[in-house]
Amino acid sequence: MIVKIYKLISNIIFIPILIYFLLRLLFSKESKQSIMEKFFFIKSKRPKGKVIWINGVSIGEAKSGLIVAEEILKKQPNTKILFSTSTQTAHQIISNLKKNIILIYTPIDINFVIQKFLNHWRPQQTIFMESEIWPNIISELSSKQISFTILNARMSKKSFFIWKKMMFFSKKIFPIINYCFAQDEDSKNRFQILGVKNVKVMTNLKFLSPIQKIDTNKYRTLRKNLHKKIIITLFSCHEDEELILVNCYKKLKKKYDKLFFIIIPRHIHKKDKILNNLKNNNLDFLIRTTSNKNLSGQSFYLVDTYGELNLFFKLSDIAIVGGSFKKIGGHNPIEVSNHNCVLLFGPEMFNFKEIKKKIVQAKAGFEVFNYHDLSKKIELIINNTKLKKKMTSNLKKLCSHESKKAKLVLKQIAQ
Repeated sequence: MIVKIYKLISNIIFIPILIYFLLRLLFSKESKQSIMEKFFFIKSKRPKGKVIWINGVSIGEAKSGLIVAEEILKKQPNTKILFSTSTQTAHQIISNLKKNIILIYTPIDINFVIQKFLNHWRPQQTIFMESEIWPNIISELSSKQISFTILNARMSKKSFFIWKKMMFFSKKIFPIINYCFAQDEDSKNRFQILGVKNVKVMTNLKFLSPIQKIDTNKYRTLRKNLHKKIIITLFSCHEDEELILVNCYKKLKKKYDKLFFIIIPRHIHKKDKILNNLKNNNLDFLIRTTSNKNLSGQSFYLVDTYGELNLFFKLSDIAIVGGSFKKIGGHNPIEVSNHNCVLLFGPEMFNFKEIKKKIVQAKAGFEVFNYHDLSKKIELIINNTKLKKKMTSNLKKLCSHESKKAKLVLKQIAQ
């Protein structure tokens, strides 16, 4: 009964939700295409044969989802992959990769929208990445006897608390999840308490992150302009996290005149706040889309482009995980392992708890707690080339070991 009530309510609030998304369109947080696809006003033609639906809500989950898609296509080359994501950034990045998939936006969890979506696409199997629990989707898949799997499943304390408070509802949803492969023991236990029957712990699929190709001409140009610079990159940073670099620079600039800080924001549309912080501190800086010349005379560089993360990792001596100095939970640190920069992260890596634990145990990265601590670690790395080589080597070995374990799980899923 409670699920039927939820379905009814979701249908009733269709218009208010649509208005909300149209307002997001006015602020460029949605596009015409994203709204049309999310509300299933526009639909691509369904291909003949078997279709597997894979969903990765944002960049990290989408990249993991692509790894799964590629493994499935190796084993089942005639299968078509329907790949959905929710954010414009993830959609743009995945689209640029030109993969052999049907790329769409994830439908909104309104019952009649989901029914139309599933009746059109008729997937034989559905795989969601990490932490997406949408009752209408799960319920409708179950009613159509379509297998639903959560891969790389993560259940935070906050989400678990909310779902547990609503056991009258969650006990109708979680038991109909067919398979759940959790990132860690904590998530496994939480999913089991909520009623999922088939739960296993697997190595995080992010360890399978492939080496992304970089534009060699761009790299050579930047490398030439940044000759002899000590390059420190803060990637996927959130509001005001760049201030930790500003404070490091002020503390170290007299001792090291070759410091060069690269800031890559998580949300490019918020770059004006970063620029204001740099201006207010009277710092010299350039913006990626404005100028790539005379970099050697600057101290800060704001990257306001998509899809160039690995280019800057390749350039860097040190890479710092954004979202780890605020209550965000951090972002994927594993892609750094494909390059020769030392990995640093703040104390708030709770979204990557197990990965962080393995990195610290393997001496493959440093945890820092504030700009004083970060400054000391930067000095240590600058003055100890043996330590730098050892840490980058340890990170590569760790990721290689974990990726082998993850591949075994993927092979089972792709059968």
